[in-house]
Amino acid sequence: MEGSTPKKAAPVGLIAGLTAAALAVTLTGGYFGLCAWVQGNGQLLPGAVATDDRGQAMVELGKLTREDALAVVTREMDQRLNERKLTLLYGEDQRVELTGDLMACSPEAAVEVGFDAKENTPFWKLGALWLELAEEPADLPLSAAAFTPEGEAQAKAIIQSIADELYVAPVDFTYEVGDETVQVTPGIDGQQVDTAALLAAVEEALVQGADELRVEPDVLPSAELSGEVIKRLVHVEPKAAGVDENGKLTPAVIGLSVDAAEAQAILDEATPGQPCTIPLEFTPPGTDGDESLYYKDLLASVDTWLDGVATRSFNVARAASFCNGKVLQPGEVFSYLGTIGDPSARNGYQTSTGYQNGETVPMDGGGVCQVSSSLYYCAVYSNLEIVRRACHAFSTGYIPNGLDATVYYPSLDFKFRNSTGFPIKIVSYVSDGQLHVQFYGSNPEGITVKTDRYLLSSTPWTTVYEPDETIPQGTTKVDVTPYTGYVVDVYRCVYDADGNLISRTYENHSTYAKRDKKILYNPADEGPWGPAVTPGVDPIPTEDPSVLPSQDPVPTDDPWALPSQDPVPTDDPWALPSQDPVPTDDPWALPSQDPVPTDDPWALPSQDPVPTEDPWAVPSQDPSQESGAPSAEPSASQYIELPLPEGGYGPNAPGGWE
Repeated sequence: MEGSTPKKAAPVGLIAGLTAAALAVTLTGGYFGLCAWVQGNGQLLPGAVATDDRGQAMVELGKLTREDALAVVTREMDQRLNERKLTLLYGEDQRVELTGDLMACSPEAAVEVGFDAKENTPFWKLGALWLELAEEPADLPLSAAAFTPEGEAQAKAIIQSIADELYVAPVDFTYEVGDETVQVTPGIDGQQVDTAALLAAVEEALVQGADELRVEPDVLPSAELSGEVIKRLVHVEPKAAGVDENGKLTPAVIGLSVDAAEAQAILDEATPGQPCTIPLEFTPPGTDGDESLYYKDLLASVDTWLDGVATRSFNVARAASFCNGKVLQPGEVFSYLGTIGDPSARNGYQTSTGYQNGETVPMDGGGVCQVSSSLYYCAVYSNLEIVRRACHAFSTGYIPNGLDATVYYPSLDFKFRNSTGFPIKIVSYVSDGQLHVQFYGSNPEGITVKTDRYLLSSTPWTTVYEPDETIPQGTTKVDVTPYTGYVVDVYRCVYDADGNLISRTYENHSTYAKRDKKILYNPADEGPWGPAVTPGVDPIPTEDPSVLPSQDPVPTDDPWALPSQDPVPTDDPWALPSQDPVPTDDPWALPSQDPVPTDDPWALPSQDPVPTEDPWAVPSQDPSQESGAPSAEPSASQYIELPLPEGGYGPNAPGGWE
């Protein structure tokens, strides 16, 4: 028999290895099969935990299906929402409460967080996580909630009510252009609530479990206001007067503006809702072509008599010379003191009369107010805008009451504006004892001006006597000349070329003080003041003056008794006549009653005037010459203004010019 070769047995190690490999493959396949199963089992991974808004774990959701997880989350969220309360704070300690009942949970969002985490987990890790051999906890926040439709409607209603209560409409700025300034009232910002933003904030606060929420309204700005804005609003481009193609004069346009930087500085200091004033800037438009075309119309004129005092007449003539030929462009303001300068000796004026504390004293520049008064008269009758004017302390006598204008350097000026559309030329000069003032310009519409002046009251002066041992016996001296007091209202009436009234405006209220006549006498003389008194000796009464007589006294030889019939002239200079006296050489003789002015062209009516013709026309000659007798009123040199230091003007002020 042939011999055979025995087979070798497989190594034990190889078999063990193959067995291990087969087992590993089986286990690996099983693990990956587990991973595949976990991936598709529709359950959350272990470690999925629902957390509250503070991040604290509230409920375990691991290995729950979507439906089971939604049920658990819904139950947990509903419970927490029902426990929440939110207080809205607004206004002045006002509040309103909202609860979680307005909300509904949204569990899908929380559960989706868990399933998204599972989907994003690496495949090979799913088995280990499922077997809890590894940990990767997933937090599922329970803050996912929103208003229910009914809750949102209720929340919107509450929020709108708050918004309506807090709403403040803005107030835009206003402005008004005046003569010298523009008055601006800055606007006031309003406020309003952004209801959409507040609704979102309330929803978030309820979700987050907040206790309070402060409602802060937004600023609702008013219209933009700045210096540049005001400048744009008031700006007017100047335009020169001219002549159109038909040869008709066309008025100028006065340029108007403000300094934007100055306006801004004023606005920066202003309080919202409180008016402030911003100075206006005027730009005269100038003239085109031949200026003589614009001075063909006499707008107004006045002639006033001088009083014959040389120094006063000199001052009047000097002041008039500075004004003569002055041209005012449309919109330009005329300043009297700015034109004549300081009416003092150092400026070429002479010393005349003025008032100091109600007494007549020497003063430089006496008489310059006659020029300013004449200018005011012409400005009124030229229908120009008066910028600044004050009446004299006493009635002037040379111009109608209510149509005068006093000045006092440097505190009180007389100013007016050329408010026409054409240039105006002033003509002023002295000749033949009169001051002549005329305004020339253009009056294409043919308007005229008249004034209605109303005498509201008059206060007559009286005579007072004062002893003075320096007065020679048998003589007297008038120490203070008198003035009748008047209160007058003036109205400016403007008429068209056909005589129809266009406007009637209040011009001014003028008050002129009364001043009594004071006569000094020697106390050793007898007179209207009483019996003579021996110098240095007090009179001794013959009876006790305090004892009343037992019966009515019988008049005896009372030297002051009025006669029952016309008296026979005697040597007594103080005897009062029973009728108007016949003028004598005694300048101090007093009439028995106030004279009744008849031909006085300056007399004011005792009742409202009837505007049939202008009763205040200036006379063509000296009023005293018309009547043939001296005027009952003082001479023009005695009429001066008295400015008060505080800006007022009256008879108790320290001083002034006539």
